[in-house]
Amino acid sequence: MSSFTAPALYTTTSLSFWGGIDPITSTVIDVTHPLHNVSTSHKILCLPSGRGSCTGSQVMLELILNGVAPKALILRETDVIFCVGVIIAEEFFDAKHVPVICVVGDEQFEQLLNEQSDALTVMVSDGEDIEIMSESSTFRARNLLSLRDTLATNPDTMLHDEREQSQAKTLALKTIRRVASISSATELIPISSAHIDAVTYIGPGGLRFVQKLVQLGGKVSVPTTLNSQSVDRRRWQQLGVDKTYATNANLVGDAYLEMGCDAMSFTCAPYLLPTKPKQGDDIMWGESNAVVYSNSVIGARTEKYADYFDILAAIVGAVPKVGVHISENRNPSILIDAEHLIQEHILPVIRNDHDIDSFFPVMGWLCGKMSDGRIPLITGFDALPEPCVNSDNLKAFCAAFGTTGTSPLFHMAHITPEAQGKDVIDGLLSSCNGRRVIVTKDELRLAYQALDGRGNCDDEIHLVALGNPHLSLSELKALSEMIHSDDRPKSNSVKVIATLGRHVYDEGLKMNYIQDLERYGMSFINDTCWCMLLDPPIIPLNKNAKILTNSAKYATYGPGLTNRQLRFSCISNCIEASKTGKMPHRGGMPHWLRTFSSMALHLPKF
Repeated sequence: MSSFTAPALYTTTSLSFWGGIDPITSTVIDVTHPLHNVSTSHKILCLPSGRGSCTGSQVMLELILNGVAPKALILRETDVIFCVGVIIAEEFFDAKHVPVICVVGDEQFEQLLNEQSDALTVMVSDGEDIEIMSESSTFRARNLLSLRDTLATNPDTMLHDEREQSQAKTLALKTIRRVASISSATELIPISSAHIDAVTYIGPGGLRFVQKLVQLGGKVSVPTTLNSQSVDRRRWQQLGVDKTYATNANLVGDAYLEMGCDAMSFTCAPYLLPTKPKQGDDIMWGESNAVVYSNSVIGARTEKYADYFDILAAIVGAVPKVGVHISENRNPSILIDAEHLIQEHILPVIRNDHDIDSFFPVMGWLCGKMSDGRIPLITGFDALPEPCVNSDNLKAFCAAFGTTGTSPLFHMAHITPEAQGKDVIDGLLSSCNGRRVIVTKDELRLAYQALDGRGNCDDEIHLVALGNPHLSLSELKALSEMIHSDDRPKSNSVKVIATLGRHVYDEGLKMNYIQDLERYGMSFINDTCWCMLLDPPIIPLNKNAKILTNSAKYATYGPGLTNRQLRFSCISNCIEASKTGKMPHRGGMPHWLRTFSSMALHLPKF
């Protein structure tokens, strides 16, 4: 039995460690979070769960290796992403001083919040139970890091070939067993493909981890693509990236390539590749937007897998049979009703598909919050004209949903593949058990304001950042058409940069879109994405500079990652700002939002 006492922090708002906590200082950097600017180092952090990015496990590992991790995380509900960072620290780095991670459930979590003792005492035994003592109460919790192995004695029979059993595979399987125990999985299932999120260079710990896998003979056993890494592998010098940083970032990528990953991927939008999965495929994908898109829009099956677990599962070729890999677990448990909002306030003001493209990421961001960790059934979108509900707008919705939500899946009535037909939708409605929230115009306005960063109508724009997630070929075509909508050139005062994968870039070259946009003055970056482009000269040197984006994901993570103010608007306003160097009329507010009541609304504490 061991125990410790530490100061406690409390929040009702879930937190993504990536984009939410500085891995060097342990300070909360998410500007929308109630704990913004508060240090979590050596404290007991009480929060509902994690949210958003799969990269939170990478941040957790760096916090541990830097000696600034929280003493404990007391969660309302299980979060595997936090746990994986700690398990990797123990299994691969033999770390002794790691955070305790435990779950107390709804009732005890609410009681902890109500009491809010300045400090808590945590007593850890050798078993699964933990005692947490406040000034007036004692709580019992489940220790997620000391659970018994729940897999069958030899669940890996299909994986065993002693001639191919490297040390990396043995250690990977041991780690997967520990992760499986968190969700009480009893078997592993084979996967048809993998997408590795952990290609980002967060710090030296992540580099040491992947290089150790190579040294131990690690090789992927299924077709495996790579997420965006931290730099453009071919043009980092041209882009002015620091040599030491670029070298470390490329070493991470090199290690994954040595293990057999696809050299032509390096994209946060693997669903744009020819190798994308089919409906019903069991896959292992990291990267939150890709997870949500593959589950929801394609109908493939993947949990939101933590960084580091992703490469281990690719080596083993299997994942625990849990979560949305199981059909009954894919049913919604909350209805998000947007029918009245869309019928009464959106449809009457739609002018063309460019007027509506910012509606999708704002709604995705809001629906992620409103789902409260549950799988939602979202209604109302089928009333929109067919050109509006396209793959690009659904891509933007998924990325935003993955930023604020914890669920890897949503259903959109009459649109997504598992929500087709009256009988199916009636069944999905029944599984919601009457739990229903209605999206109002005021909530939608507040969500937009939270993303748009309290900017002024006449703000100068120094950088237009496009491609988060990576641009598609159809988006390249739309951009090419927009720049020719009039004869005005790009303003010399603003940079316009887009990120996209090599596959789409090469296709864009064939169609002459890339050349056309480069003549206009747009620059392109491959292999990486905006959540990894953190420093000058890619982002403005001036800390008062304004960055304009059409991405709700970047608008959420960008301020904390770059220490710059971000503005948010539709893609046509981004092009307009590139011509004038300023936010468009009325601060870039879209037409569908301007029609709402002009009554002043205060920003919420999301």
